[in-house]
Amino acid sequence: MPDNLRGSRMGTTSLESVRGAVLAEAATHTYICETDHQVKVTFAADAIPPAIWTCPRHGRPSALVVTADTPVAAPTDEDEAPRGRARKTGPPRVSKTPWEMLLERREITDLDELLAERLEVLKARRTRA
Repeated sequence: MPDNLRGSRMGTTSLESVRGAVLAEAATHTYICETDHQVKVTFAADAIPPAIWTCPRHGRPSALVVTADTPVAAPTDEDEAPRGRARKTGPPRVSKTPWEMLLERREITDLDELLAERLEVLKARRTRA
């Protein structure tokens, strides 16, 4: 690592050497959108590319061009696999108001005492001013 880091764009580039690094094998797949735009996307060689990709020009769906080298996912009985993280199962969450959360921590009698104390402090402040 250099002794003087001034002007070395710290955080934007790595100071580590990439000599000897082995890159993963990659495969480029082509998608064609409704308006005949070709979209080329690179995936890992062992990855199964999705059947539909969004065209970066206008956001419309693009269909995968299947060739002999294209790995295709096996058909399943399910209509659509769930996307993203799995949702937690169980009862639905119920939102609580701040008042309900306060009542979980304190009794009404305690809150009345606190209110009386704060009102006394405010009254004392008014009479001094």
